Amino acid sequence: MSQHPNEVASSSLPAQLLHHVTRRRQRFYGVIAIALVLFAALTFIYGGLATGLDLTSYVPRPKAPLPPAHAGDHTGAGNVAQGADGENGDQKAPDPAPVTTITTSTQTDSEPQVAPTTTQEPSTKAGDNAHQPTETEAVKVAPGIPPKIWQIMLPKSDVKSKEDFIADPKVLSETPSWLALNLDYQYTLVGHKGGEEFVRKHFGHDPRILDAYLHMPNVGMKSDLLRYLLLSAEGGVYTDTDTVALRPIDEWIPPQFRDKAAVVVGIEFDRRDGPAWVDISHWVQFCQWTIAAAPGHPVFDKMIERVLYSLHQLELEHGMPFSELKKLGSFEVMNSTGPAAWTDVVWAQLQEFDSSLTDIRNLSYMDEPRLYGDVVVLPIDGFGMGQPHSESTNDGTIPPDALVRHLFSGSWRGDKKEKKKRRSQD
Repeated sequence: MSQHPNEVASSSLPAQLLHHVTRRRQRFYGVIAIALVLFAALTFIYGGLATGLDLTSYVPRPKAPLPPAHAGDHTGAGNVAQGADGENGDQKAPDPAPVTTITTSTQTDSEPQVAPTTTQEPSTKAGDNAHQPTETEAVKVAPGIPPKIWQIMLPKSDVKSKEDFIADPKVLSETPSWLALNLDYQYTLVGHKGGEEFVRKHFGHDPRILDAYLHMPNVGMKSDLLRYLLLSAEGGVYTDTDTVALRPIDEWIPPQFRDKAAVVVGIEFDRRDGPAWVDISHWVQFCQWTIAAAPGHPVFDKMIERVLYSLHQLELEHGMPFSELKKLGSFEVMNSTGPAAWTDVVWAQLQEFDSSLTDIRNLSYMDEPRLYGDVVVLPIDGFGMGQPHSESTNDGTIPPDALVRHLFSGSWRGDKKEKKKRRSQD
């Protein structure tokens, strides 16, 4: 029996109303859900809910040009620990060893922290390796000279195993003076393995430099070359382990020179009115037991070339490869890589800056620092106090302009019997 149409309509009316209300509720809740999703998305992006996610990383950015590749580049960084020699040949190179440094700080009473330095890619020029101070790295002694202290500890030639070489702590007895007076400076002690890795990293592109360093016949000459390479590539202050810091490095440069200074050198010998010396050919000679410099200064490019030239001259004079020259005289060493050669190069650099310098005796009798171009020259007491010549203060007192004292341990000679004895020439 079929229902009347009016009955069907009346019976479906509640259902229709319920259906209509349900649809309105669904639309309402849908709008609410969409609003919540949009709100959450905006909060997620701008409110910091995804602090570990960089949503802009997918936005294309201009790419920085890659550094040029050079044949023979090496990526190993120096290491202050005395270690094994690097193997030559086709073997796979080991992972780079970090240069271990000690950074002192006035912000904590805890032990000094040990941290690796930032490595630099090798380049075709020493100046291109120049380390540029970061925003967090304080520029100390002068704007271009970074707050770094370098010392070198290489095994002597008579050590049986360079891989197992351990330095005598007594040799480093003066190092605390450098740390105590120069808080916040980065200190690095470069050993056998670290020195080789540093040279491979920064100068491996030049086989002449690498070969000269690896086959240097004398540990003193190797140390000489390494200090020039360190300052050329990284800058800072190099000082021998037998030096004593007397004043903070920050006080080395007179205020009126600070903005221009890029190199600081000191006089070690000033003949003045005295007699000539057997092993010193210059009237005035610069020391290289302590040098401060900005990285990439041209004086080091010239000094490196001077070393390479001198080694070649020694080969011609002795008729054998320089690597076989095991018994070189003191003057040959000093005139090839040491203070005599250094004086020639620095003097030539000063003359480029000041044409009025016609004779090195123009620097004799200096009693205060002078600035030539960007090179600060210190008088005898600056780096050379305590010597029995050159009017150096040697009465047991420390003059106000004394910055460093050299103790002349002569450790590079390896034998106390061969220690240098300067004699006046009659």
